Amino acid sequence: MKKWLMTFFVVMLTAVVFAEQNASPPVTAHKPPILTTTAIIEVYEQDQFVGIVLIERGKAPFGKALPGGKVEYGETVEEAVRREMREEVNLELEDLKQFHVYSDPSRDFRHHSVEVTHLAKAYARPQAGDDAAKAMVVALEAIPWEELAFDHAKILQDYLRYREGCLAVCMGY
Repeated sequence: MKKWLMTFFVVMLTAVVFAEQNASPPVTAHKPPILTTTAIIEVYEQDQFVGIVLIERGKAPFGKALPGGKVEYGETVEEAVRREMREEVNLELEDLKQFHVYSDPSRDFRHHSVEVTHLAKAYARPQAGDDAAKAMVVALEAIPWEELAFDHAKILQDYLRYREGCLAVCMGY
């Protein structure tokens, strides 16, 4: 009986070791980043540039930010940025063009998001709506750098370099 029991334990131990060596790695759920979009909206009055649109966020994280939001399923990024600007700052965008994609996983502490930033023009003043507690036009020399949420200070620094004509050289693209 002892010999049979010993053989049984050796067979079982061998089976466990073999199973562990041939086991598939644990399956983890695929969790893609969230696709978002923002716009740097240049506001013009009588064809004179007066500043860019910033919002005061009405939801956490609080602070000032570029207007934007999530791209909805079935929507192009361009459709999303136009919709978000209507909802958040009540502006129709003109001369819309893609500026840059920001994808650092730590850019938003709530989740990993990939943001497609656009440049656009508007010929009216923004009005707060949706997630914005306040919408304002800010002169470039008055950007409140320390109050900006997310990585919007980096985005606006890149924008200022772009305006100076050295995007590719200065940003290393």
